[in-house]
Amino acid sequence: MLLLCLACTPANDSTDKPIRDLRGEDTAFDSADTAWDTAGDTGDSPIDDECPAGVICLTDFPAADANTTVGGSRDFDGYSCASDTDESGPEVVYRLTLDEPGFLSLDLRDMDSGADVDVHLLDARDADRCIDRGHWAAAAWVDAGTYWVVADSWVSGDGAEQSGGYELLFGHLTVDELRDAGMEKAPAALALAALDRAWDEGHTEHVVHGFIDFSIHSSEERLWIWDTAAEELLHHLHVTHGENSSDPNDRGYAVSFSNENGSHQSSLGMMLTAEDYSGSNGHSMRMDGLEDGYNDAVRPRAIVVHGASYARPEYVDSYGRLGQSWGCPAVDDRETESVLADLQGGFLWSYYPDGDWSERSVYLP
Repeated sequence: MLLLCLACTPANDSTDKPIRDLRGEDTAFDSADTAWDTAGDTGDSPIDDECPAGVICLTDFPAADANTTVGGSRDFDGYSCASDTDESGPEVVYRLTLDEPGFLSLDLRDMDSGADVDVHLLDARDADRCIDRGHWAAAAWVDAGTYWVVADSWVSGDGAEQSGGYELLFGHLTVDELRDAGMEKAPAALALAALDRAWDEGHTEHVVHGFIDFSIHSSEERLWIWDTAAEELLHHLHVTHGENSSDPNDRGYAVSFSNENGSHQSSLGMMLTAEDYSGSNGHSMRMDGLEDGYNDAVRPRAIVVHGASYARPEYVDSYGRLGQSWGCPAVDDRETESVLADLQGGFLWSYYPDGDWSERSVYLP
């Protein structure tokens, strides 16, 4: 994945293509010459290709920018998505042009000591058109079109402006990218729709999330963990299902799911990963289910992410499928540390077209 970099060093050295460095190109922020022409600049409206003075314009994603709000413009003092928050300090403004729908993620990866920069996503150059904002991250499913991002300095109650340096990542994860990574079209589209709904509820500002497709045989890799802001697939792994979820004619397929304690079945839907701990399965991570009646009992059921030797690809080579858990999504035990480190605090979403959850989940369209 190409990570476009504006006046910065690479945010992640594991990207598999060279990073384009725009240092020396005409992207400098000029706070003294800002042209604000708000006519027609909505998320579904075309705009003039010329980049306005004082704005950093992006058309290729993922992208990264190392910058500072010190000396920035002062056109925004507050936003409709956080009307009680004083953002009257200096800001840096970006214009994003997207040529297809996708899940747009903005993530502040670094910030100077003493700085307090917040990120805002707008569908027009208008503070009343705020889609999302966050102290570290903002995100939303967006249609093709033009969007505006403002990295703005928070002002404390005593009037102190918390301006300073930061690094901001911009990712635009699409259904086609999920399909290119091996997901089928239907679960790929539903995964991003569910992620959008879950993100909007404000559970986390973590931008690494996992998707499981339990309609796939356990002999295949059916867990994808994405960094949505870097637009990077961090893990594509085998993952187990519960022993009583298995098809009796082929235990590599999961066909039954439950939220009941003692069922030894997997649960479907949106879950939020939580604290890690050391237990009987080694280093593990608890989860909280967000869907009443479908997975809200995963914590008391002790359904956790953990490692297991029976989730290794070598087990598949020997038996034609993975081993089975008591309902936990177990991964290759050699990958546990990196999986937990990356995913902790993010969402884990499990899919299967069962005709019940798949028709009634509040996270699905």
